Amino acid sequence: MIKFFRKIRQNLLLENKTGKYFKYAIGEIILVVIGILIALQINNWNETKKEQAITNKYLSGFVSDLKKDRTQLDNLINIRKKQITSVKAMLVMIETNHYDLDSFYGHFYYLFPFHKFRPNTNTLEEVLNSSHLRFITDEEVKNSLLDLRGEYKTIQAVEDHIYEDRSEYLYSALTLNHMEFNGLFIADTGFPIEKKEESFSKSKDVEIYKKDADYFMRDRHFKSFINLLDFNLIFAIAQTEKARNDCQSIISLIEEKINND
Repeated sequence: MIKFFRKIRQNLLLENKTGKYFKYAIGEIILVVIGILIALQINNWNETKKEQAITNKYLSGFVSDLKKDRTQLDNLINIRKKQITSVKAMLVMIETNHYDLDSFYGHFYYLFPFHKFRPNTNTLEEVLNSSHLRFITDEEVKNSLLDLRGEYKTIQAVEDHIYEDRSEYLYSALTLNHMEFNGLFIADTGFPIEKKEESFSKSKDVEIYKKDADYFMRDRHFKSFINLLDFNLIFAIAQTEKARNDCQSIISLIEEKINND
């Protein structure tokens, strides 16, 4: 093709058609420029397409992680609300100085397991650690994800605080002297533990359970622990519900962005 254009220029010069030569040369330059611009446009289009594919990959990853978080947060809210029910039931028993052995330990051991939030931040951490945050061009999505990350850290800080308060009481030597871990096999703790007894009142260790329950009913430290746990759980639920709602809002926001692209 280049030889073809060169031959035309040479013929024009040989025929002494200078005016036509310059016009042709200018036309050729224009064609070359147009070709370059088209090539650049195609290249830019390909790059944009590649970047959009990366962006969509991350957005889909965010949605997948957030849906797992939403499920986990829903479960935590459900568990903690049930734990508050147990806390309040035990406070009534303590205040009235009246309790049923099976009811007391049913609530007592339900407070024993501690459930922590484990957020799924794999996609977000990948984006942050690989400097690919630039691919998330939507500021609303980006800021919402970073804000939610901060909320997750707040939840984990609250959980650490509750765990420390809880451990300080439950695992003290005095408390452990009045606690039968065998009760975990009888009570409905929410864990898949096979029950080996029908109830505390029919257990072979029923007298031990009665003696320990009487101790907790009179122990002012236990009452303080239950009251503190009530307060902490209310605060934790509020934080967890906010994160759960924000999580759902971001899922809806991202899915709308993906569908509109």
